[in-house]
Amino acid sequence: MDQLVTALISGGVALVVAGLGMVAALAQVRRERRRLLIDPAFTVSMELIRARIAAYPEAMAALLPLSEASSEPPTAEVAWHVAERLNTWLYSAGGLCASATARDALLGLRQGCRRWAADGRRPDDLYDWRNLAVATLRFDLGLRDLEDHDLSREPDPLGRVREELRLLRGRAAR
Repeated sequence: MDQLVTALISGGVALVVAGLGMVAALAQVRRERRRLLIDPAFTVSMELIRARIAAYPEAMAALLPLSEASSEPPTAEVAWHVAERLNTWLYSAGGLCASATARDALLGLRQGCRRWAADGRRPDDLYDWRNLAVATLRFDLGLRDLEDHDLSREPDPLGRVREELRLLRGRAAR
């Protein structure tokens, strides 16, 4: 009989604890839902990030022909095509959702490509504009680690990557 009473009391306590846990979880869900519905700035911010995630790959693809690692070095004709693609992108959803800094970087790059196409001389600052454009697009998406990844300038690129991996493992262990 004592075992039956103990089992009933234990079961009752377990039901009460589970019920309280469920009530707390439901209250948290309601608070989050209310916050999402009430806080339009959060909702707009999330939609802006979604729009950028959808549009920015096209801008990055437009920059690909200017890559120093391309199979063929860029020419004035390639620069003209890049300028046209950037112009189209700037007047599409991408240009609408880009930050002012990203738009300015892409506009500067477009202007440099147009100058190159017009006079046949590659502007000295063309790659500075391209690098700035890439960095600002990444920054708009919240992607950090914006430093230059020119491996030829790194004394030991593999060592740097190993060190970053070691730091990440240290963070994960905490």
